[in-house]
Amino acid sequence: MILAIDIGGTFIKFGLVDNDFRISNQSKVPTPSSLDNFWITLESIISSFKNGISGIAIACPGEINSKHGFIFKGGLIPYLTAIPIGTRLSKTFQLPVKVINDADAAALAEARYGSLQDLDCGAALVLGTGVGLGIVSQRDLLTPLSVARYLRSPSTQSKSQTALPFQWTLFKQALISLVDNKGSAVGFVHEASQILALEQDDSLVVFSALDENHSEQLKRLFKDYCHEIAVLILNLQSLFKLDGVVIGGGISSQNTLIEGIVNAYEELFNEKPELGFEPITIQACHFHNDSNLLGAASYFTSENAL
Repeated sequence: MILAIDIGGTFIKFGLVDNDFRISNQSKVPTPSSLDNFWITLESIISSFKNGISGIAIACPGEINSKHGFIFKGGLIPYLTAIPIGTRLSKTFQLPVKVINDADAAALAEARYGSLQDLDCGAALVLGTGVGLGIVSQRDLLTPLSVARYLRSPSTQSKSQTALPFQWTLFKQALISLVDNKGSAVGFVHEASQILALEQDDSLVVFSALDENHSEQLKRLFKDYCHEIAVLILNLQSLFKLDGVVIGGGISSQNTLIEGIVNAYEELFNEKPELGFEPITIQACHFHNDSNLLGAASYFTSENAL
């Protein structure tokens, strides 16, 4: 058994993954607000499983050296900066530890076992506290050496002069969206919960209200959110030769969200039919919120098999 841990901005999720990549003993705890409490929480989770596991696989947001299990920056978790998480946990528990970016983990799970299998180039957008991106090809992650093959060269794009400003606009919108974290699923649910005057944020209530056409204000917020994600996808497609995109994170289990993103993408695409590439399939991750755990476990297994 491998203990897989998914470190998110809101929760730390964990579970045991067997040789057939089935998850058991799943649970989650709130992500601590300080580094000291983070270590206490993480080590407590591992201690409760340490006698029955052969290794630890961790998915974490931000910039990571997966080979050495070192977190340079933990994305929207500010205290995860220059953290040798792999080395520390390996020494403490005398177990092999592998660490991978959470979006890369989701993309890897979908490429090997889910909705991105056998695609020449596919991407996973993980919507959580922030927005993560993983890009894969033929059941594995793109590497710095292989990425150039999948970049869209100017010669493959439309020669129409009107298409170029449109793509530049998309590019600027995507940058602004990422900087402002407008693609945050947690942020969307929070704003929607405020509109509904909920005592606490609740995605199930939010999407139930959307399905019931609760209010025009809520529908506008949802449409704007879907538009932000569609802009990110179309911008990615203008840079990479993508064959498909999957949406991950807990919110991806909501069919209304996937339909909203697909509709927003189609509207954007139809505004400029001369982009020089075809529309792609957008769907939910096959494993939804479990993709991060399964991808981390798969990365652990493949790395330790080398």
